[in-house]
Amino acid sequence: MVTRLPDSGNGTIHATPTGNDNDVICMTDLIFVRYMYEGIINSGTLAVEFEYSSNLCSINYLDVQYSDPQMRKHVEGNPNVLRNIDSHLRNNLLYREYSIN
Repeated sequence: MVTRLPDSGNGTIHATPTGNDNDVICMTDLIFVRYMYEGIINSGTLAVEFEYSSNLCSINYLDVQYSDPQMRKHVEGNPNVLRNIDSHLRNNLLYREYSIN
């Protein structure tokens, strides 16, 4: 399964809620990314807005904002980076949900 982030070119994308609305929470997470561009290591941040359903264990991505336009090419053009971001968010949600320290 390949994660696809929404196109945030024209603002926030509003998703239609599915399933039981009571277990869906909306969250925003900041992710720091280091990436190579033209032989130079750069860094920046992603602000990812998403809905999480604990009953379905699903993430619905609503909006992504990039601190650098070059980072967008790096993230959206690389399925491994997309999977890593998805895994990072899911791990953080598990820690929050089950209070794992």
